[in-house]
Amino acid sequence: MKKRPTFYILSVLAALFFLAPAVSMAQDTPPPLAEMWVVTPKAGHGSEFKKALAEHMKFRSENGDPRAWQAYTPLLGEELNRVAIRFCCFNWADQDAYRKWSMSNEKVSAHFDEHVAPHSEHWAHYFESLSWSNSHWTDKAGSATLFAVTEFTVKPGHAADFRAARDELLQIALNQGWASDEHSWLWASTIGGAPVESIIIPHENFASMDRDEDNFSRFLSKHMGEDAAAALLKQFAGSTSGSDYQIWELQKDMSMDSGD
Repeated sequence: MKKRPTFYILSVLAALFFLAPAVSMAQDTPPPLAEMWVVTPKAGHGSEFKKALAEHMKFRSENGDPRAWQAYTPLLGEELNRVAIRFCCFNWADQDAYRKWSMSNEKVSAHFDEHVAPHSEHWAHYFESLSWSNSHWTDKAGSATLFAVTEFTVKPGHAADFRAARDELLQIALNQGWASDEHSWLWASTIGGAPVESIIIPHENFASMDRDEDNFSRFLSKHMGEDAAAALLKQFAGSTSGSDYQIWELQKDMSMDSGD
């Protein structure tokens, strides 16, 4: 996965990010936004960075930070020293209130500047727009610690085609029985950087990723017919220029207490 988030975002991501609140979509829809910072420690500073971040998260909690920030690390590919720090979920007006809180609590940012910043090399900042109408996030998903995030880069001029195919695919999943305690997902769009759309799938462990016989394309063919399913998947794939797959792991020792 590249330096942009997902779940993210999800991307950004995920499990956006924890990744998303432990609520069922049958309940009230959560707010539509998440915020994420992706941090790369300086070379040779990984241990110092993680220790400093854990201490800073504790400091934020003790000083009344209204947001329970959660930390995640990637498990695949290169740049495995990155840390994604994410909060979900809020409205734009909540962001104004949070900035006001931050400016009124300068000792919190000063603590970060003194203890965490000296070990940090690169920072990236993103918001995510969460499509709850295309998502299925259950109470069981809220206890997950692993988040499989697939990021899709949308071709220029193909956003409408992508969203039409995405919405049809996910509404079939929601309305025809794919959505269940065993199948949870969250859809997120990155705000900032390249146009990236992400789907985040939670897992309690690696064993739960073994779903060879539990295949969405088979499910789609069963409900649409093979030709119609193939055409819809072709429309979806044809509107993207590529995808990235990453597994992000929740790091509780570098996270704040979510209160769940």
